[in-house]
Amino acid sequence: MKKSLVLLFVFFFAESTYSQQSTYKTGDTLNVFTIGGLKLREKPLLSSRVISSMELGSKIVVLDVFETDDKYFQTIEGFAGHWVKIKYDTLEGFAFDGFLSSLPIPRENIVKKEKKIKTKEEIERDSYYQGHEIERVLEEYIKTEFYANCESFEYYNGSDGEGYQHLKIQHLNRGFTQIYYGGWESRGTELLMPKVRLSEIKNLIILLAYRSEIESNFFDEVKSAIKKTPAQERATHRILSHELFWINIKHYPSDTNELKWSLELICASA
Repeated sequence: MKKSLVLLFVFFFAESTYSQQSTYKTGDTLNVFTIGGLKLREKPLLSSRVISSMELGSKIVVLDVFETDDKYFQTIEGFAGHWVKIKYDTLEGFAFDGFLSSLPIPRENIVKKEKKIKTKEEIERDSYYQGHEIERVLEEYIKTEFYANCESFEYYNGSDGEGYQHLKIQHLNRGFTQIYYGGWESRGTELLMPKVRLSEIKNLIILLAYRSEIESNFFDEVKSAIKKTPAQERATHRILSHELFWINIKHYPSDTNELKWSLELICASA
């Protein structure tokens, strides 16, 4: 494996109306899924009067969906989505669904933080260690927010001598699947998520990085890369270049046109 690896965000369709089609319906409860919170507005416009501010994790109820009307489709801060009519507490108004999700919010202090002094070698390979922290948060997020609905499939060939490969596939509730793989070159965790919009996965990456309490400069770099992800249709989007750590967003085609995305975090051997 090459020593210089890259932070990749990969998807096979543009961030279009299709990739952001509604995965919710009238009457559903969604979470505010962005660190800075979300505004409840009088009309489906950024210039409309703000009725209230909703913090990260606030719950709203969907009152009406307008995904077939192009005038309600918009891209805000790099996130594509639709304006949707909602109820928040006793208030009714409009909110942008690019920052709403049915996914659970990664909890605070989701992993135990161990105070330690970094060595010179660790500082030089900082992207690996900070990437590993995000991967730890993803693994703990899967463990605490989802449950297995059947026995896992596991393969391990550690007796080969020169190197080894470890694969574990676990089907979870909500139709999600966790795939873990490891080897002498790298290890990774992938969460396959049907019926989840691309904007939800992009926000999830930011929230996982936020909960990992990585250094602010690295967090800002990850957040900026996600927001600047081009909307043009490409097979691969190469956003950042780092050593020993990368992130993939993949799209899995479906005969039923059902959205099926996955988030993959990979750490190479240090």
